Amino acid sequence: MQSNIFVQVAPLLKEKKFNIDCDAVVEFLDLHYSSGKWIYPDVLHRNLKISIVDAYKVMNVFEELGLVEQYLAMYCPSCKKFTGIYYKSLFDIPEEVYCPHCDNEVIKPTEHAIIIYKVK
Repeated sequence: MQSNIFVQVAPLLKEKKFNIDCDAVVEFLDLHYSSGKWIYPDVLHRNLKISIVDAYKVMNVFEELGLVEQYLAMYCPSCKKFTGIYYKSLFDIPEEVYCPHCDNEVIKPTEHAIIIYKVK
């Protein structure tokens, strides 16, 4: 079921003159994401064949409009999996983080955090 959360943003994305198919982005997000879901910009990059830079720029527009909220997701360099641990800012990341999948310590955890977004 479509949520139509992102449809209102399509005209604004077109105004910003991103080098992407704005309608395709909005359609993809509306089809796959509803309130409470996590959006990884890499998914937009892979599925819509847009640059990762453009994916983050688009998500920043959604954040400015209050549709999504930015978080940091921790990635384990040992087992190559996301840990499922999310932080609101770099300052929230503890010095010691252990991966729940492989039990290895994530050395320099701030270097293994990526920006993701949660749909409001």
